[in-house]
Amino acid sequence: MEKVDTLEFRNLRSVDEVQAARVFEEGGYTSDEGASLASMRYRFAHAAHLFLGAFDQKGTLVGYVMSTQANAPLVTHRSMEEHDPHGSTVCIHSVCVNPLWQRKGVASRLLKAYTRAIRNYNSSIDVSECKIKRLALLSRENLVPLYERAGYTTLGKSSVVHGTETWYDCILDL
Repeated sequence: MEKVDTLEFRNLRSVDEVQAARVFEEGGYTSDEGASLASMRYRFAHAAHLFLGAFDQKGTLVGYVMSTQANAPLVTHRSMEEHDPHGSTVCIHSVCVNPLWQRKGVASRLLKAYTRAIRNYNSSIDVSECKIKRLALLSRENLVPLYERAGYTTLGKSSVVHGTETWYDCILDL
């Protein structure tokens, strides 16, 4: 297996790559939590700039972050279903890593690369366009330390009910 420092971080480019991501989505979430393929395709079609992947040297997807934009300051059920291109909050819906690559630092590197990509996006857009001011996500309790190490602040239990897990609101203001 390759080392984590050889991974390439880039936006997903095709529906085939979205399909590959769906396999990790199915493995990372229960059936009532994970995004459907149709939902992932919608997010890709409307917010491809918010779909970042980690790829090994062969070009194989090993992990990804998938998001939409919203006007709400936190992740909501609506943000899971819709993308508002004028929203100032990026709502991260999935951070998934191939099980063979888990616990090797891929998720941490993905989150840092994602934050860098959003900051670069902000600096590349016209001043008349809406800048992204915040990254927001829902975390399972056991993953809160991962997000805090990546710079996120945990606000406490979320009011969002999604599946059977208790979720925690985490944010990173840019």
